[in-house]
Amino acid sequence: KSDLKFSKHAELRVQSRNINLSGAQVNKIKQAVEKAQEKGVKDSLILIDSVALVVNIKNKTVVTVANKNDLKENIFTNIDGAVIV
Repeated sequence: KSDLKFSKHAELRVQSRNINLSGAQVNKIKQAVEKAQEKGVKDSLILIDSVALVVNIKNKTVVTVANKNDLKENIFTNIDGAVIV
């Protein structure tokens, strides 16, 4: 299994939005990525607890991250699937 990676943009979002993902949450995100990959999804919105991540499934790379305060009236584009964990 390849590890989940965070783009520079996603890392900045995690820091600026004070998002803390536990090891258990990261493992659930990895499982969600695998499920999306099995279904042929290319870019997925993954929702876990109060955090939303846009993930490039092929590269297993988190492109951006937002918490529930940042999600109000947000529109997610360039995704072809969603996984709710």
